[in-house]
Amino acid sequence: MTNRAARWLFPVFGVGLGVLVALAESGRSNSLVQAFVAFAIVAGYALALAVLRDRSETAQLLTGVAVDERWAAINQRALASAAQILAVMLAVTFIGVEVSGGDAMPYAWTAAVFAAGYIGSILWYRWRS
Repeated sequence: MTNRAARWLFPVFGVGLGVLVALAESGRSNSLVQAFVAFAIVAGYALALAVLRDRSETAQLLTGVAVDERWAAINQRALASAAQILAVMLAVTFIGVEVSGGDAMPYAWTAAVFAAGYIGSILWYRWRS
């Protein structure tokens, strides 16, 4: 892929995702205002990062491009922290919904997929190293 094509991949994906979110929102609520707000949030985020990525290494990393090894390491640590926070949040939410008598299966399935992805990744990277 050329550098020019890769440059537009993130904003095009963001606008496309914004359209999908807007369609889902308009189908759910039948409100064009809510659909537009949903589109504006998703597409606006992608477009803002596309505009800022030449001026900010953080914005460039958020578009999926690590500037150098230092930023790649920062990205790895941030992803690990986010995964740990997600795991704790899923466990606490699952327990809270179970205690309150609600349906905890969506949280159980999400936690199961998270755990399977984590264990699968460990096995994959262990095999590859």
